[in-house]
Amino acid sequence: MAEVIKSLIAFMTVPDGKPELLKAQYRAFSRQLPLMYLILISNTWIVAATHMAVAPTWLTTGVPAIMTLGCGVRAVHWLRVRSAEPTPEQARQALTRTNYLSSIIAVAFTAWSLMLFPYGDAYTKSHVVFYMAITVIACIFSLLHLRSAAITGTVIVNGAIVAFFASTGEPTFVATAINTGLVSSGMLAILLINYRDFTRMIDAQVEAARKAKEQHRLLRMIDDMPIAVMTLDPATFVINFANETAKRTLGTIEGLLPVKADQLVGTCVDVFHANPQHQRRILADPANLPHHARVAVGQEVVDLQVAPIHDDDGSYIGPMLSLSIVTQQVAAERRIRQLAHYDVLTGLPNRATFRDRLEASLARPESRGGLLLIDLDGFKMVNDLRGHLVGDELLRQVAGRLQAARSRAELIVGRLGGDEFAILVEDEEVGGAAALATELIAELGAPYTLGDDRHVQIGASIGIALIPGHGREAERLLSRADMALYAAKAVGKGTYRTFSPGMEIRVQERVRLEAELRTALVECRDLFVFYQPIVCLRSGRVTAREALARWHHPQHGWVPPSEFIHVAEESGLIDRLGTFVLDQACREAAGWADGARVAVNISATQLGKGTLIPAILTALAGSGLPADRLEIEVTESALLSEAFDCIADLRHAREIGVRVALDDFGTGYSSLAHLRAFAFDKIKIDGTFVRDAVERPDCAAIVGLVADLGRRLGVTTVAEGVETAAHLQLVTVEGCFEAQGYLFSTPKPSERDAPLVAALEDRLEILNAAGTQTAIV
Repeated sequence: MAEVIKSLIAFMTVPDGKPELLKAQYRAFSRQLPLMYLILISNTWIVAATHMAVAPTWLTTGVPAIMTLGCGVRAVHWLRVRSAEPTPEQARQALTRTNYLSSIIAVAFTAWSLMLFPYGDAYTKSHVVFYMAITVIACIFSLLHLRSAAITGTVIVNGAIVAFFASTGEPTFVATAINTGLVSSGMLAILLINYRDFTRMIDAQVEAARKAKEQHRLLRMIDDMPIAVMTLDPATFVINFANETAKRTLGTIEGLLPVKADQLVGTCVDVFHANPQHQRRILADPANLPHHARVAVGQEVVDLQVAPIHDDDGSYIGPMLSLSIVTQQVAAERRIRQLAHYDVLTGLPNRATFRDRLEASLARPESRGGLLLIDLDGFKMVNDLRGHLVGDELLRQVAGRLQAARSRAELIVGRLGGDEFAILVEDEEVGGAAALATELIAELGAPYTLGDDRHVQIGASIGIALIPGHGREAERLLSRADMALYAAKAVGKGTYRTFSPGMEIRVQERVRLEAELRTALVECRDLFVFYQPIVCLRSGRVTAREALARWHHPQHGWVPPSEFIHVAEESGLIDRLGTFVLDQACREAAGWADGARVAVNISATQLGKGTLIPAILTALAGSGLPADRLEIEVTESALLSEAFDCIADLRHAREIGVRVALDDFGTGYSSLAHLRAFAFDKIKIDGTFVRDAVERPDCAAIVGLVADLGRRLGVTTVAEGVETAAHLQLVTVEGCFEAQGYLFSTPKPSERDAPLVAALEDRLEILNAAGTQTAIV
């Protein structure tokens, strides 16, 4: 029951929550209510006039005057606000007042009519009935747009008429009551229908206005959006919409189009395509969409994205095109692809691209040929001494020569990195790959002119792996070609080698040797430091001893230093090995009674990394050896790298009191430049000059020149490789200060290690006698 009452109250009150409906009702009333009040006033005074002779004056004049005043005030009010645009709240308040006033007016006019009815004859009475009927009809139509007010007025007026006339018992009046009730019912039905239609009409107008506003807003957004958009008629392919961004975008290239940018609408889309029929077939069928294409317009590239537009019922309306000028983007993408697949410096395929092409070639069942790995001999020296700009130009010229060779055969050329190149020779026999390698070595070894008429000459070493004989997998072929390249460089460079199974065995041995050396360093076993004296030629006194690393392998005996030190340098173990030698040498030297210095060789790979000086300081602190009793020896080759600041390490060592010697002097490149770059404490003349000096005057002259240079610079000179009395006499005559070699002593272990080394030597003799000793590497 409560819900019914609540619904009835809602039905009979002014509707809320629909501001546009409230304002529409207000506007309708501002036009209709003045007319309704005019009808009420005029009809009332006409009825009053017919009753003035038979009814009291207060009833025929006083009451009509009061009702006329009230109606007049309300009519003037509505006439004044007729052109105003109310807010929803103002409209609601005015309609609520009208709702209340309609009840008051209905009661007042009905009561006055019924009080007037008893006076006069049948004609005057019938006039009252007619007045009530036509007046209520006028009020209903005037209040039609406010359901609650119209229903209230109808119920009050017609309800009173039906009740009054039905109560008289007079058949004519009863019939009138019935007629009034029927008409009232019909009028109420018409009222509700018209109110519903009015409400729907207003709702539809509101919705239409909302959609129009949204459409306008959407069009503005589409116009202002940063994406160029156009739509087409799917039947004619004519552009029927183009936003401002599309016009601005195409305005930048309109000189390349047959139509101006501001004339796009109404133009066929064929202007964008060199093959309009193909484009039309795509755009005509939504099954082909979405579609993406890049169209070249002159030198510009237009990116087109086409999407289908469908109506609410799913029918195809047409295509929508979004476009952009992507000329710079296409160029950037092309550049990125170039950078991803080709070497920037030489323009050759890079490692990844070369490998892809190698794998593609190997995928052919009948593929055969050869893979050549090329490494430039002497390039690093040119790059370090002449600078990277010269080095880059040299690499470009090397690439040019390789490409020239490519024009004479079916070759795929690539740069794998640094100064390493690769060539895939397809459909060639063994002899073809070898012949090409010979040709390339000759061509790459010819002089290069690098600007300002500077001539440079380098060489090339080549490793060859054959297809399919040495494998059909890219990784295996590259690995085996690399082994062959290593073998070519090992025999003196400037040549080529073809892979053989023995090379793989040697590589495996090197890997095993590295693992065993790593274990020896971690466990600090089987490693020793031997010492060879350096003697003053004037006094015969031992001034220093050179510390030399030695490794005794449990199964293979003594491993040559040239082998395991090289392995340590390549594998990154040289720092750990160098630290071991430094620590051992400093500890031993601290206990020498003669106070001789200890000399420790420093590898090129130990310099410039920030690890050498801390290792020296730790060794000196741990042993208590004074810094001036430690010498470090570096070769000339160690000073050639520009990758690290090697001289800075030497200067730092000098600052803490450590002496620095230049080892193997005369075998490197630009030795005098090294003497100028750093003031060495000692120069060690390479033993090859000393050993040959007795038989070769040129070698003797070199020894004399270096000794004289040392005297002039105030630097001690040491002659290495003194093995005979004749060697000793020569270096003494030539003016060397010190000498080192087997004539004085072979390298020997320390007193602490001597018993253990002797035991190992005895074990080695037993193994050799038993025939079980095996070689290593």
